[in-house]
Amino acid sequence: MPAVIRGPFGRFSHRKGTSRQLWIAGGIGVTPFLSWLRGLEEQPLRGPVDFFYTSSGPDMPYADEIKTLAADSDLVHVHFVDSRDGRLTAQQVLASAREKPAALSAFLCGPASMVRNFESVFRHAGVPSRNIYREYFDWR
Repeated sequence: MPAVIRGPFGRFSHRKGTSRQLWIAGGIGVTPFLSWLRGLEEQPLRGPVDFFYTSSGPDMPYADEIKTLAADSDLVHVHFVDSRDGRLTAQQVLASAREKPAALSAFLCGPASMVRNFESVFRHAGVPSRNIYREYFDWR
């Protein structure tokens, strides 16, 4: 059976969002956000970002690098959430934003069920659908 290789297409980019952004990563979904943090010199942020990274256990992959990269930017505020202490919720994320939902952009990457839940709650809270972006990191 032949393999089909496509992409990357560049559709998941923080440059598309509003100036106030929420980045939410679950597990291996941290990958695109790590890339964004590594490339902030080439693609700077337009405003503040709250970056939520949730994983199981205290030793989250890339946590030290994320802390170092975020420390170089006064616009990135990182929130590490150990899911063994309770799952991260969209309500927690919105509460930390301290901004009207209509002004937010949300970028999501992680398990499909987590992403669907966040999308639903964000839309219901008033984040415009056009401002909710997800990276498809799951098998379809």
